[in-house]
Amino acid sequence: MRSGIFSEFNLRGIMDLESKVFSVPFHWDSAAVAITILVLVFLIGIGFFLYSFKWPTVLLWLKYLLIIVFLATIIIGVGFMPIRLTANEKTISIKRVFGPLEIPRSEIIESRQLMKSDITHSIRTFGSGGLFGYFGQFKSDRIGDYTMYATELTNFVLIRTYNKQYVFSCAHPQEFIVFLQN
Repeated sequence: MRSGIFSEFNLRGIMDLESKVFSVPFHWDSAAVAITILVLVFLIGIGFFLYSFKWPTVLLWLKYLLIIVFLATIIIGVGFMPIRLTANEKTISIKRVFGPLEIPRSEIIESRQLMKSDITHSIRTFGSGGLFGYFGQFKSDRIGDYTMYATELTNFVLIRTYNKQYVFSCAHPQEFIVFLQN
């Protein structure tokens, strides 16, 4: 019988020591859910308005351009939205609709838990600030440039490789770090 933190994981199906896999879905905080719902309602509402509005023939191109931009925003957001954090002996993987982001474990030089204060004053240089999660490229005075995939603004893990830094939200950050270090 196993003991310690890993026995809890086996009951929940999050970590399996025999296959050496750690896997947790991304937990959404209420802010990400609210932002996503509000923006979707706004975009869909404006899209229907644009579609039903009687446009002058000269401006029909604008109508269709705006509808395409709104649809592209939704499709791209869903495509890059983080779904599941998985780690095994070889890789750490962020599951997304557009395919996983994979980080070879052999390239990791540091893994540690971050506090929210470490990224509080970060600047988003490209990405989403709440619509379908928080993901993209960010810059912070404390940790520098990093790529973030999160659906909540707590429980952060920093993964530093030879040439990049990644920040993920993780429902069980301490257990994830222990898994990576074993």
